[in-house]
Amino acid sequence: MNEFIFFTHIAALISFVVLTLRIGKEALTAALVVQIILGNLFVTKQIQLFGLDVTCSEVYTIGAIFSLNLLQTYFGKKAANKALSSIFFLLFFVIFMSQFHLRYSPSKYDKMHNAFTAILNHTPRIMITSFCCALVMQKLDMELFGWIKRKFAKLPFFIPFACASLITQFLDTAFFSFIALYGVVHSMKDIILMSYLVKVAVIFSIAPFAVFVKRWIRHEFIQV
Repeated sequence: MNEFIFFTHIAALISFVVLTLRIGKEALTAALVVQIILGNLFVTKQIQLFGLDVTCSEVYTIGAIFSLNLLQTYFGKKAANKALSSIFFLLFFVIFMSQFHLRYSPSKYDKMHNAFTAILNHTPRIMITSFCCALVMQKLDMELFGWIKRKFAKLPFFIPFACASLITQFLDTAFFSFIALYGVVHSMKDIILMSYLVKVAVIFSIAPFAVFVKRWIRHEFIQV
């Protein structure tokens, strides 16, 4: 059941990303930021996928990388860098606001404080770790993606996206898991191994969408 939901999740998320690209740069940037925030909020939920215990936020991570590569391809490196700056600022905004939210004393009628506490207590550690990893890995992804596109200009969009993502997501998975999730999740080995394999599955599941994007949305349709 989880596996069916997983592939449906990929299809739904990437469909929304493609629609935001059709709308324009601002919508695609907003989608990128929202995916990063959702990935950080949802990472503490553990599920069983293909027989191993994993978190359920890898789809957002790869969706965000896909969105970032689309920004760079259609709107240039400057727009992608600006989007990264927005992500880092808004992650810190969410960290600060979540702590204010937890500091309010609940009323005797409140039934949600414990749930918010369980979700948001780990938010600062996870998001600060995410900030540091993303700062390095997404910049690395942008450089690798751009270099591959320049070096092999005739390659379809999916190839540089996949090559850059496979490298950076392996590094990101290892660093993020140890720093942010150590002591939070049951099996660190399962999380790292399966998280990366799930990311690989997501990357290759995006292939038909990448082909569709290049055919459906040409550069001349985009208003910069």
